[in-house]
Amino acid sequence: DRVTLSNIHAGTAPEGYNAVMGMAHNNTNAPLGSVFVKFKLYDAAGNVIGNTIAHGSDIGPGENWKFSAPTAMPFAQAKLSSVEIY
Repeated sequence: DRVTLSNIHAGTAPEGYNAVMGMAHNNTNAPLGSVFVKFKLYDAAGNVIGNTIAHGSDIGPGENWKFSAPTAMPFAQAKLSSVEIY
């Protein structure tokens, strides 16, 4: 409940690499020291073929963070596996 994710999609990050991207919003009145957004990557047959993670730090109260979880491998689908906050 401390972080809301939206606009999750696959694409090419501005830096030129393939990634799972989206927006994370800090719903609290306090800064979040470290936020990790983790995804499982699947092939067309539904098999897990890898994982990727985005890390953000010092996300202020009410701030939005545009995250980008890089991947070098092609994948058919990405599913959120966890959001960890420290």
